Amino acid sequence: MAERPFFSFHFHKQSHTPIYVQLADQLKTAILRGAFLVDGQQLISLRDMKTVSGCSLETVKKAYDHLALEGWLEAVHGKGYYLTTLAKEARLESRLPLTDIPIASLADSSPRPGEELVKRLRGAFYDSLTVLDEPSAQKKIRRTQAAKVFADHLKRRGLPHSPERVLLFNRSTSGFAFLAQRVMNPRDVVYVEEYSYPVFLRLLSQCGITVRPIRLDEEGVSIEALDAEQEHYPANWLLINPHYHFPTGISYSLKRKEELLAWAERHSVRIVENDHYGDLWFEEPSKPIYEMAFQQKSPVEVYYLHSLSKTLARDLQLGVLMLPADFSEEELERYRQIVSMTGAEPSLLVVEAAVRLLDDPWFSEVYLADRRALFQSRFLRLWKEKNHALPAHARMYPITGGLNTWIEWGTPTANATELEERVVAILREEGLELTCGHAFRVADEPADTKRRPAVRFPLAPLEERELKHWLYRLGAALLR
Repeated sequence: MAERPFFSFHFHKQSHTPIYVQLADQLKTAILRGAFLVDGQQLISLRDMKTVSGCSLETVKKAYDHLALEGWLEAVHGKGYYLTTLAKEARLESRLPLTDIPIASLADSSPRPGEELVKRLRGAFYDSLTVLDEPSAQKKIRRTQAAKVFADHLKRRGLPHSPERVLLFNRSTSGFAFLAQRVMNPRDVVYVEEYSYPVFLRLLSQCGITVRPIRLDEEGVSIEALDAEQEHYPANWLLINPHYHFPTGISYSLKRKEELLAWAERHSVRIVENDHYGDLWFEEPSKPIYEMAFQQKSPVEVYYLHSLSKTLARDLQLGVLMLPADFSEEELERYRQIVSMTGAEPSLLVVEAAVRLLDDPWFSEVYLADRRALFQSRFLRLWKEKNHALPAHARMYPITGGLNTWIEWGTPTANATELEERVVAILREEGLELTCGHAFRVADEPADTKRRPAVRFPLAPLEERELKHWLYRLGAALLR
């Protein structure tokens, strides 16, 4: 493959512009920078570009043909696509340096699915096509059966086996949107971790819900900070990510989970337990709070949100919401009808394909085990290098699962955002794209808030050797 294979592509799937046109537009920029060219004359093969961009072979072919129609490329039968005179002249007139774009992006932590999984997914989709022709009554039965399979999968995670409490969504964000729009009230106050999932924070804000960030310590959300906040802004909800916290990677201790459940009972607060990374643990985490509430017959309503996009495939978006254990059948049925009416249910074709995978012992016993081992290996490599790569004033968080670690440096300061952006800008000039810590904080936090500057460092997008290289470059940037 030609130079610069890690050019950072960004696709906006909600845009009216087709993906192949977005890819073609970005390839123009890449060509001007000399990226992906063989001997400066030929664009890399369709298959190589498929690997680099993450797009399908069909999408890449359409993008190349689109550039051919615009006069940038010429297709030579049996050889590939070559730059035209127009493209060569554009390069001479507008030649751009390679150093001003990222060649590697750690902005997205989603892993690509393994080859064997993709192969099995294709087969599962093909075998599931018959569901499209079935009558509505049979489709309803299939969704009921699917809920049992998803409940079987969650049981491995420690959740009580309750298919009747399972709601399936076309992604976990839709499951949370359902809670924010249909269960929470506009005047509710929701406590969130000081670093949280930006999409959820925006959803709460759009629904008119008050969001209050709560400080984290090494065991999770601080009970002391909860008590202090409760005196000023009494909470209705507590939104937490206790297993492999996004984005810091902290795993809540069992003791802290017990304290949080007791705290929620004292203050009549409902809990949303978000399991962002789903099944990607290195060491199986302690009991979910949902399970603890169930076993203790706690009066606290716990909603458990589980994502499958990280374990199946990013674009095969599936989310599971487990409703509280004490809901009546009438309440459960009402919620099921609301989900169906709002169009947040996943396609039955997607559900059936996922069911075939989840029901296959290979998925849980082989594939997930391999994925966990892969990401654990990458983290352990970084952990081994951290003392050599990072300066003494920096700290990498230890993790026991998930897809990223967290790196802080310096001392608490009100200028943390500026320091983060400076370091990220340095690395961007060298070719790496990272996400600043402030991207995960509540948007309207006070300007004088003191914290340590930080960046998220994902494990998934790059190979071990590349992650090691960029860890050292980050360490060098922290000394500048």
